[in-house]
Amino acid sequence: MPKIGDGLDAVTAFAGSAAAGMSLFLPFTFGAGAEDNSPYHVTSLINSVPRAAALGLIVAVVVAVLARPINRPGLIWLTATAGAAALAVNYFVGRTMVSADVLTTQNYIDSLCGGVLFGALGICAWRMRWPATGFALGVVVVFVYGEVVAVFTSNSAATADKSAHTPVWLIVAAVVLLAVNTLRHRHGVMLPAVPRLAADLPISPIVAATVVSLSLLVATEWLGREFDGRRGNFWQIALAVAITVVAAFAAATLLPGRDGAGVLVAVSVAAAADSLGDASGLGWHLVLVLVVGAAAVLAGLRWGTSWGVLLGAAVICVFASVAQRFPWSYTWTAGTILVTCVAGLAVGSIRVSYLPSAVLGLGALYLPSILWSIPTGDRQWPTSTTVADESTPARAALAIIVGAAAGLLLLYRIRPAASENATVS
Repeated sequence: MPKIGDGLDAVTAFAGSAAAGMSLFLPFTFGAGAEDNSPYHVTSLINSVPRAAALGLIVAVVVAVLARPINRPGLIWLTATAGAAALAVNYFVGRTMVSADVLTTQNYIDSLCGGVLFGALGICAWRMRWPATGFALGVVVVFVYGEVVAVFTSNSAATADKSAHTPVWLIVAAVVLLAVNTLRHRHGVMLPAVPRLAADLPISPIVAATVVSLSLLVATEWLGREFDGRRGNFWQIALAVAITVVAAFAAATLLPGRDGAGVLVAVSVAAAADSLGDASGLGWHLVLVLVVGAAAVLAGLRWGTSWGVLLGAAVICVFASVAQRFPWSYTWTAGTILVTCVAGLAVGSIRVSYLPSAVLGLGALYLPSILWSIPTGDRQWPTSTTVADESTPARAALAIIVGAAAGLLLLYRIRPAASENATVS
C-alpha cells in the first residue's frame, strides 16, 4: 500500500500531467470577449494546435534529457513547478485577450510551458511506482478526452462559446501541489544510475522526438491540403501512412535498447482512437474514464505487452468501421471505454532503460495524426468541405497499426532481448 507521501506524489503527478497534457493536446483558451464569429479565430487554432503539440513534445524531451542526470530531485520538481506557474500566467493573460492575432502565439507559449512541465514531471514521476501511476492516469484521461470530444466543429460560434479547454482549478491545483512537493523533496539526493562524463549529453531522444514530431506534422498538413476542396485518393492516404510508420520506426531505432517500442505503440493507439467519432462533451463518462483508466494502467504496469496493445488498437479500428450501424449513444460509450482500456494498457506497458524515452513514448500519444486530415460526417475536425467514406479513417489507422507491428517485430530482432527488462535510469 502507498504511504501518505506516495499518495501526495501520485495526486501531484496526476494533476501536473493532466494540465501539461491539455496544453499539448488541446487548443488555447478563448477570451470572454473574443471575436466569436471570426473564421480566422477558429482557423488559427486549427492550424496551430498540431504544430504546437509537435513543438511541445520536442521541448518536453529536451527538458527530460537535461533533467535526468540531476541528482537533486527538488531541482527537477522546481522546474516542473516553474513550468506550471508559467502555464497559469499564460492562461490568465489569455482569458483577457480578445484579438485572434495573438491567439496562435499564446497557443505556442501554452505548449512550450506544458512541455517543460511534462518533461520535468515525467522524470520525477516515472522513477517511482505510485507517482508513475498518477502521471500515467493523467496522460490517459487527457488523451481520451481529446479523442472522443469534438474540440472544433464547423460552427465557429459554438466553438468559441467554450470559454476554456483547461479548467482553471486544475492549473491552480497543479501549481500548488507541485510547489508543496518541491518543498518536500528539496533536501533529497539521488545518485545517477549510469555515470556519465560531464560533457556527455545524449541527444538521441531529442533527435527521435524531432523526427517523429515533424514527420507526422508534415504528413498531416500535407494530407489536409490534399483534402482541401477535393477528395483525397487512396495513394495519398497510403503515402501519409507510410511516412507515419517510417518516422515512428526511425525514432524507435534512435532510442536505446527496446525503448522505442513505446513510440510505435503510441502512434498506433493515437491513430486508432482518431478513427472514432466525436461527441460534444464527456459528462458523467469522466468518472467511467477515471475508473477504467486506473484499472488499465495498473494492469499494464503488471502484465503489459506491446503486442497486446497493438491488438487492442486493431480492435478499435474494427469497431470504428462498423460503429455507424449501431445507435450513436451506445457506440460512443462503448468506444470511449475501449479507447480508455487500450490507452491505459499502452501507457502502463511502457518499459524503458532510459527515462527520457518514457517521456517521448507518453507524449507521442498527443502528436498529430494523419487521420485528423481525413474528414467524415462523424469526425468533426473541419479540415475540408469534402467528406470521405466513414470507414476510411479506420482502414488508414489499421494500416498504421500493421506497419507499426512490422516495425516492432524488426526492432525486437535487431535489439537484444535483455534490453526489454533493463532497469530504468
